[in-house]
Amino acid sequence: MPEKYDVVIVTRGEWTLPYAIRAARRIIPINNLILVANSDFLDKAKELGDICISFDEPNVGKARAEGLKHVETPVYISVDSDVQVTPEWFRWCSKIIKKPYVAACQGWERTMGKYDPIVKEKIIRKRKSRFCGLGNTFLKTDIIREAGMPTIGADEDVILRDRIEALGYKWISNVDMVCHHIKNDVDLWKSYARFARLEKRIDKIERVALRIPYNLTFGMAKRSFMENLYIVSVELSLLYGKLLGAVDRIFHF
Repeated sequence: MPEKYDVVIVTRGEWTLPYAIRAARRIIPINNLILVANSDFLDKAKELGDICISFDEPNVGKARAEGLKHVETPVYISVDSDVQVTPEWFRWCSKIIKKPYVAACQGWERTMGKYDPIVKEKIIRKRKSRFCGLGNTFLKTDIIREAGMPTIGADEDVILRDRIEALGYKWISNVDMVCHHIKNDVDLWKSYARFARLEKRIDKIERVALRIPYNLTFGMAKRSFMENLYIVSVELSLLYGKLLGAVDRIFHF
C-alpha cells in the first residue's frame, strides 16, 4: 500500500483552486486534504477538502502554520491554490524526501498562460538549486515543526529554508521537475511589470558603476587625493547597496 500524505493548501477562494485539487487528488495518495480558507469561502471549501480551517488574517505564513497544526503524516505536501502537480514531480519528490538529510524538496512551477515569463524562468534556471517556495513542496513534518513555520506575510519559504539548513538538513529544488502554475494573462503582465521595475534598478546600477571609473580618471585632476578617495568610497558603497537590492528582488520575487 503506498505511503499517504497530508496536503495543505492555503486559499482565499481563487478560481484556480478546483483545478489544483483535482490534480492533487489524481496524483497524490492523500491522507487528508487540509484547506486553510477565509470564512467567506469556508462553506465551499468544506465541499472540496477533508479538513477545513477558517483563517481570515492576510498572512500566508500564519495560514501555513495553522495548516501544519492539523498534519498527521510524517511527510506532508504544501501546494499552492493555483498549482497543478504532475506525476513526474511526485515520483521525483517522493523519492528524494526519503533521504535522511533532506527536510524539503520541490519542483518548478511553469506558468500556463499565453505569455510565458521567459526572463523569470531564465533567472530561476541560472540559480538552479537555490530557488525555493511552498507551492509544490514535500516537507518532513517533525523537522518543520522543530524549525517553526515563519508566521510572516511574505518570504516565509526563504526563512524556513534558512531554519532547516541551520538544523543541518537540506532543501532540494529541481527546476526540471515541472508543475503547472495556472495563471491568466493579466497575472503574467503583472509579472512583466515587476521585471520592468527590476530592469530600471539595473539601469541605476550601471549609472553608478560608470561614475566610479570617471572619478578615478577625469575627476581626480579636479580634486585632492582625500576628496577622490572619499567620493570613490561613497560610490562603491552605493553600488554595493544597489547590487544587494537587485539580488534581493531576483531571489525573493
